[in-house]
Amino acid sequence: MRFVASHGRHAMVAAAFSVFAATAAWADPPALYGDLDPLKPEKLSKAQLEQLLPGAKMSRVVATGSTHIWTNGTDGTFVISSDNKSGIGGASLARRAAGVTAPGTWHVSPDGRYCVTVEWKTIPTEDWCRYVFKTTDGYFSSITDKDRSAKVYRLVINGN
Repeated sequence: MRFVASHGRHAMVAAAFSVFAATAAWADPPALYGDLDPLKPEKLSKAQLEQLLPGAKMSRVVATGSTHIWTNGTDGTFVISSDNKSGIGGASLARRAAGVTAPGTWHVSPDGRYCVTVEWKTIPTEDWCRYVFKTTDGYFSSITDKDRSAKVYRLVINGN
């Protein structure tokens, strides 16, 4: 391919983005535990989680569309940040733009689930435990490792 130097790079980037956007729109992300099958899921064991999670940089997009980011402290604590796109909790537009933070704790349960508690200021405490699956498309979590109709959630760990 030949492109004019001043516009060529922009044209290539635009073309690549168009292909990426079209591909992303066609591919449905896994929504159920059974949807993970083509991604070769491996349920991480308690020992694997205890190795992976201390100090890990974590993020996820919650059902409301907000992005949560935190780093697991080696002492079992973290401070979570949310961009609060949903505005849950009656936050003003200025506060939503600035985001919110809250303290939290994490641990690995005896049965090998990643457990998180977040003490949000304006909404009820968040408290959950999930099995973690490593796949060819990153990490996912689920409340079960047996029910194939259960929802799964993407969990970004150290950028994956």
